[in-house]
Amino acid sequence: MYFMEDIMDFKQLETFITIVKTKSFTKTADVLYITQPSVTNHIQALESELNTSLFVRTRRSVTLTQAGSIVYKHALNILSSYDEIIRDLDIYSQNLKGTLNICVSSVPRKIILPDLIEKFSNSFPDISFNISNDDSRTVIDSILVGETDFGIVGLKISNPKLIYTQIMDDHIVYVVNKDAYPDLKNYSVISIDDLKNDKIILREIGSGTRQIVEDELKRNNALNVISNSVAIIHDTNTILELVTKGVGSGFVSQRMLNISPFKDKVKILNIKNIYLNRKFYFVYNKNLQFSNVNKIFKDFMVEEINELKKGLDINSI
Repeated sequence: MYFMEDIMDFKQLETFITIVKTKSFTKTADVLYITQPSVTNHIQALESELNTSLFVRTRRSVTLTQAGSIVYKHALNILSSYDEIIRDLDIYSQNLKGTLNICVSSVPRKIILPDLIEKFSNSFPDISFNISNDDSRTVIDSILVGETDFGIVGLKISNPKLIYTQIMDDHIVYVVNKDAYPDLKNYSVISIDDLKNDKIILREIGSGTRQIVEDELKRNNALNVISNSVAIIHDTNTILELVTKGVGSGFVSQRMLNISPFKDKVKILNIKNIYLNRKFYFVYNKNLQFSNVNKIFKDFMVEEINELKKGLDINSI
């Protein structure tokens, strides 16, 4: 069993890898601008540390031993990781300045973005944000044409240019005025046909909420129940406020409802055979030319999303 008692010298590894590539101690000395005795000393020290022979040397050739082949594979990975660490630290240590263009749909703008921006800004105070808000489809279109660097959306539109990372789950619920359906309690079940008698307030076309609702109603051959909507609204809280005033009923994000001041002023009804689950995604164009600022934010988002997933449970909503 091979055992390293001390931290391995990176120069020894660099010398070892260069010998494998050049197949010569002399050429390695020339490539690394060191003397040939230094090359020999590096290899002897490495062999002593690993307690094994790395090369078979003849007058005409230098070849790896079996143990040397194993060490070579790992040495490449070690130096590659080391170089990446140096690059990342170099980027981090710079006085990074720049602007990130981010476009988000309405629900993520309220429940996801603020905490992420706060944390990122604390680490990189000289990076500013240009944040715009639009429906999910428009956000994705702006990413595809290069108007926006990154997006957070509630709708996944397949495109080979787009990279999506799932952030969290959500559930869309049907909410009515407290006085509507007086015989029914919160979370009671109604039929799709019952919706025909309701004045429904809808989100705008292009929003993730609207798309999920339409797709599910279409699956049940019931898209006509929302054909006579009473209003089209771009904001969840406005829909909820109108529901409390008796203007109509509507489909809203459960997560948004949970933080809304109107949470206790509406009634949630389940619709038989209608399943309105969806996900939120961090999205960007894989062909984006990453600046240092872009790369740092992308890496930050991936790391934070992993942490966010640990702290958020769809079953808790």
